[in-house]
Amino acid sequence: MATGRDLDPAPRRLTDAIVRAGPTGITAKQLADRARLAPERVEHHLRALAAERSIVRHGRGLWSLARYAGGLGVGARDPAFYAAAFRRDFGVALSAAPTEIRFGPNERRPVHRWWPYVQGFSAGWVEAVLRRYGVGPGSVVLDPFCGSGTVPVVARSVGATAIGTDLMPIAAFVARAKLAWEVPPGEFRAAVDRVLARRGAPRAPLPFLRETRRQFSPSVLARLRVLRESIGAEPEDGPGTLLRLAFSGILIDASRLKRSPCLGYAEKPRQDTTTPDRLLRARAETIAGDLEALGARRATWGPPGTIHLGSASTVPIPAGSVDLAVTSPPYVNGMDYVMNYKIDLAWMGFVRSYAELAALRAAMVACDNIPRSVAAGHHPSASVRGDPWLGDIAREIDRNIRRKGTYRRADMARVVTKYFDDLVPTIRAVYRALRPGGRFVVVNGDSLIAGTYVPGDLLFARLGAHAGFSVESAEVARSRRSGQRRGFELRETILTLRKPAAGVARK
Repeated sequence: MATGRDLDPAPRRLTDAIVRAGPTGITAKQLADRARLAPERVEHHLRALAAERSIVRHGRGLWSLARYAGGLGVGARDPAFYAAAFRRDFGVALSAAPTEIRFGPNERRPVHRWWPYVQGFSAGWVEAVLRRYGVGPGSVVLDPFCGSGTVPVVARSVGATAIGTDLMPIAAFVARAKLAWEVPPGEFRAAVDRVLARRGAPRAPLPFLRETRRQFSPSVLARLRVLRESIGAEPEDGPGTLLRLAFSGILIDASRLKRSPCLGYAEKPRQDTTTPDRLLRARAETIAGDLEALGARRATWGPPGTIHLGSASTVPIPAGSVDLAVTSPPYVNGMDYVMNYKIDLAWMGFVRSYAELAALRAAMVACDNIPRSVAAGHHPSASVRGDPWLGDIAREIDRNIRRKGTYRRADMARVVTKYFDDLVPTIRAVYRALRPGGRFVVVNGDSLIAGTYVPGDLLFARLGAHAGFSVESAEVARSRRSGQRRGFELRETILTLRKPAAGVARK
């Protein structure tokens, strides 16, 4: 005898829609639209199907068949497949890294704590890498994605010459300022006192960002404008550089925002006109105290170093001049750095319009917020076209998106392809800059995109091999969780690539 449920077509319609969505999953709202059912009926049937364990909920409210609970389509290539293929191709197995790489400890370390950057790796790990390869006075160290300057700061601290490049103006500024160790602490404190003593008009203009008045309380915003104008009157070198660093470093703390890791609003204690002064004084005193401690070790410093605003592929670094390169590029489908640091970029005058923000985003390594016109106009290089892994991955992403019918970007395969192509010029530039036998140490991670596993770390190594590097090691530093599907385990990997020694033929 048929039951009421057997006669109800709604569960079948929902199941059919979930089947069509495949491993990428589908939201309850999308199901309601597709099955033409009221949201409350959809929720009722989803609970019943979940109780039967025929479907599972994961990620950001997505539903998929239980057989896709691992995050991948049946028969799709998983992490084990790529790890085994990588070992066959290069004779290198994934192993456990001996050291911690996370950025968190930097928040308590002198100089590294001067500015609140939320991406990157630990200074302690960089120190270990430099020790391993005998870096010291006379050595040259390059970071082609230098971010807030962890590698240049460590390199200078051990007596080496540091070179950094970054396309983000605020990052390049911060990295440069964190190498300004010659500033006398007393002069810096006097400059801070001058700035904090100024009251009333004139005030700096508001940044162009439309949400500025929502992002700050009125009293805080008024005081920040006075401080910004006062700091702008100070000379740009010497204490003025560190004043600008300190001011930019308090903007998020003085706002209604948080950045952990993505920019967004947060509940905070009530702030008033005294908040910016208190934050600036505390940040400045940390910098001054660190300068005093640095001065006691002046004999061990390396040269001031050089931070370039631009891409390592276009910055003129002499061929064969670098002993070691250490970096962590953006991850595939990872952080939109322009969005995350737009407050700092706008307040410090590095960008002056939304058009300039968009142009900066288009120039950087591709993320899933790049303009669609940029992705559509991209033509893959021979390196990317010739990698069979990338071709298979792009095709699977396309298939999964078509199967689901809707996805946040229908052109994700193009975005992923462009991401890897954007890395190729930098990999080649590093190869050229390294001396024969020099090493390129890279922290990178993998991703899950539209139900497709993307081994970003291993693909980076493959592109490096195509540029001429040999692959020495691939060490898993830590595990992570996919933002799409929390149950899917991802990793961060330390890759060590080496340029052939003099006299060794390039493969």
